[in-house]
Parts: sequence; C-alpha cells; structure tokens
Amino acid sequence: MSETSLLPKNASAFELALEATTARIGNVPVVVREVWNPDTCPYNLLPWLASASSVDTWQADWTDEQKRGAIKASLAVHQRKGTIGAVKRALAAIGLGVKVQEWFNQDPPGDPFTFKLIFETDQTGIQFDDIAVILELVDNAKNLRSHLTEIVPIVTTRNQPSMATASNSGTEVTVDQYLDPIVVINELVIPI
Repeated sequence: MSETSLLPKNASAFELALEATTARIGNVPVVVREVWNPDTCPYNLLPWLASASSVDTWQADWTDEQKRGAIKASLAVHQRKGTIGAVKRALAAIGLGVKVQEWFNQDPPGDPFTFKLIFETDQTGIQFDDIAVILELVDNAKNLRSHLTEIVPIVTTRNQPSMATASNSGTEVTVDQYLDPIVVINELVIPI
C-alpha cells in the first residue's frame, strides 16, 4: 500500500493490485482533442464518436469520408431537425446532393405536406442498396407531418470532347519497262 492510497488498511490483495494498475493510467498517451475531432479521430473509434455525437443513421460499409461527414453534420442536423434544411444536410453529409421540392412548389401542386427528392447524379446514379439508407436519413431529419412521395434521379453524363487524327503513309513505285496490255478474244489478238 502506497502513502497516497485512498484504500482502507484492511483492503484485499485484489483491491491493492487494481489500485496499482489504475495508478499508471495517467501515463497512457491519449490526446482527447484528437479523439473528439471527426477529422483526426482514429478510424476504428469513429463508431463511438458517432454515438457520442448522436448520429441517427450509421452504416458500417460507408466510406471513411461518409462516416466523418455524418459526424461533422450531426450537430447542424439536430439544430435544424424537422426542416428541409436538415434533410439536405443529412444527405449532403454522406455525399448525396439533393434538391427538395415541397408540395406547394410542384407543378401541378402536390398533396399537402408532401415533398419530392431530386437527386442530380453522374452516370453511376443511385445504388438500389442506398435507397433504404436515404429513406432512413430523410425519416430521421424531416418533420413528422411531411411525407416523401417520390425520389427523382436526374442522371447527367459529362464527357470531354474527343479529337482524332488520321495519317496515311505509302511508297511510290516506278515501272521502267511498261508494255501495253493485249486483249485476246476468241484467239483474236487486239492491241489496246
């Protein structure tokens, strides 16, 4: 038992061993600032940081960038929860740019308190597996009275102009002793 021990004199051997072990915990180098920052947090600790940051939707198969983006956007999504801005931020955090068209902005107007999501994507589009994640994100961020009626993907193909060239090479042949052709028809020779 050390002089600074808080254990009573009748402490068991297990309690003394536990005290000796935990006394060295302060020597373990853990930079708390790095662990609580989504940009510098070690990859294997991101699920715990997401839980502490109150991330509503989390997928283990997301990319590193998507996971860190969801953690970064969590506070802003919770501050605006129940608004279209929260829906946009939640989807933008995992790399999905979206436009939200509420019922009164549709032509013709939609049913009251409904909205559409309009995704502008490249040629890859939206994967079928991502639809469930999108619906979960939207459901967690939208207000309770509004309902998603349609997801409209707008697929854009961007291509650079291509250029082609063609070249031709050949050889020049010179005939020194040229003979006029002779045509033979039914054993009759006709010079041309």
